[in-house]
Amino acid sequence: MNKVFILLFCGFFLTLASAGAQTLITKEAMNSFAQYSSSKDIKKLENARKLIDNGYKTRSDSSAFRNNLIRSLVYSTLARVDSNLKYSYKKDPVDEVLFSMKYVYGSKFEKDSRDRITYIEAQLKQTYLYRANNSFKNRKYTDALKYFSILDSIDKTNISITHNLALLCQELGYYQRSLGYYEKLITNRPRPEYFMVAANLYESLNDENNTIRVLTAGSNAFPTNRDLLFKLLNILLNRNEYTEIIKFTSQALKLDENNINLNYLAGFSHEMSGNIPKAEEYYKAIININPNNYEANYALGLLYLNLYLKDKKQNGVMYVAKYYLTKANEIDPYEIKSLTSLSILYKHTGDITELQKINNRINQLKLN
Repeated sequence: MNKVFILLFCGFFLTLASAGAQTLITKEAMNSFAQYSSSKDIKKLENARKLIDNGYKTRSDSSAFRNNLIRSLVYSTLARVDSNLKYSYKKDPVDEVLFSMKYVYGSKFEKDSRDRITYIEAQLKQTYLYRANNSFKNRKYTDALKYFSILDSIDKTNISITHNLALLCQELGYYQRSLGYYEKLITNRPRPEYFMVAANLYESLNDENNTIRVLTAGSNAFPTNRDLLFKLLNILLNRNEYTEIIKFTSQALKLDENNINLNYLAGFSHEMSGNIPKAEEYYKAIININPNNYEANYALGLLYLNLYLKDKKQNGVMYVAKYYLTKANEIDPYEIKSLTSLSILYKHTGDITELQKINNRINQLKLN
């Protein structure tokens, strides 16, 4: 019985001695860390690391709140100040922190240690930011994406992080993910370049509806941006969406009222939409800018020819059609379409002599 008692007593004594030793180690580690904090002497930080590693041997050590908190303080600081990992480590200091913090978060002591936890989180954030920027600088885009993604999970409102994630995903070919970030940028900090890049990405994915949606939103948000406006107009023209073209050519002409191509597009779109007076207005605007513009003269001649064919009693319209079609033919005698329109005109007016001349000219051009 006495032997059993002695064994129990010895075991109890050893447990107390071990606990006392652990308390001393963590206290010394914390003192070394405090000395580093005031002096910035990296040797003090290294000593704190050695001490806390010695206090992290057994399972009970590695699950103790205080051990893990001090370990996180030390390793998070090392991760930041030794950014290039000049010292030797068994594991990445960041991984050491993440492991130890599992025993800090959710503990009943967490609330009382909030200031120190905030410090640890700030050190990690600075470390991630350094690694992200350094990887980006050295064109290690996969690593940069990893660290910027971590930063985004910490702070989803940081526009600079979102911007970098958009660029990285685009560079790495993750277009759908990149578009998610560009859409976020468009919503939170709209810039013309964000709309343009997003539109180009949607276009590369053959998503024409979203391409138009983004370009339309961008053109409305930045009505003086030519790149967005002209790209939108080209796509709308390919889709024959004349009502939308009319809206945006009006906007574009405010930037360049003497642009012949824009005036022609506006006139043609109005003509296709059935608004003949407006079409006539834009075609004539071109002729005021350049009287010898073939397309505008031909467009007006054809417009009046169609009006005449609908009502042949309008002799005045017939003469105006003849004037502009003849003018177009004078500007470019080798263009068959103006001659063909004149042939139709003379056929309906019964002018056989002029009709024969025009048809001979058409046949001659076709032979050549």
